[in-house]
Amino acid sequence: MPSTTTLFWLVMCLPHLALAHYRFQELLTPSQSTRTAIRQPTIIDPMLDATSPLMRCNIHTPATETVAIDAGSNIGFKLDNVIFHPGPAALYLGKVPEGQSAAEWDGSGRSWFKIKNWGGVYDPVMWDFEVLNKLQVNATIPANTPSGEYLLRVEQIGLLIPQEPQYYLSCAQVRIVNGGTGKPEPLVEIPGYFAPDDPGLQLDIYHPVAGETYRVCILHSFPPQCFQGGKSKRR
Repeated sequence: MPSTTTLFWLVMCLPHLALAHYRFQELLTPSQSTRTAIRQPTIIDPMLDATSPLMRCNIHTPATETVAIDAGSNIGFKLDNVIFHPGPAALYLGKVPEGQSAAEWDGSGRSWFKIKNWGGVYDPVMWDFEVLNKLQVNATIPANTPSGEYLLRVEQIGLLIPQEPQYYLSCAQVRIVNGGTGKPEPLVEIPGYFAPDDPGLQLDIYHPVAGETYRVCILHSFPPQCFQGGKSKRR
């Protein structure tokens, strides 16, 4: 028989089922909001294969511009529907290799670093994830990020179905200006930045341990750090 918590989540999600899923479609910067800088997802369904190269930027149409963003400024991603699948989220920057532009880089190679986590905690009735029911997520580009062209990647992991995580993600093409001399690390590849059977992805949100905290960084095989300018900060 389903637990009370399981039934609660099912009831909460029923109004959204007709709307299927959700996509990150709009980049918000201090000077503008734009959809043309985002490699727009062409399907509303999530990624399911964590080992696929499509984990970098989803199945998408090409973006038509690369927007300038000052290091240290606030940015955001707006969705076409609220995030209604419980789970964590993260924001990554991928440094475009020399000789390429953000418009042409496919995101391959060990060039990605995390700049933001959104986690969750069991409260003791159910999991409370920071991004649940949000229509947009906001973060700050670390002030000491080196100038240059990047892919800015947002990712939310839906944990609605135990041991079957769903990945909702998009990439924006950006040019960081007025940057610093920080050395972002650790650098990772996508896919390959976590193992598909990592405990963080196998979490059963319906049978949690009271007081347990979900830490997004545990998804990775490298040290649990997030670049915040100057040096990487352990989370």
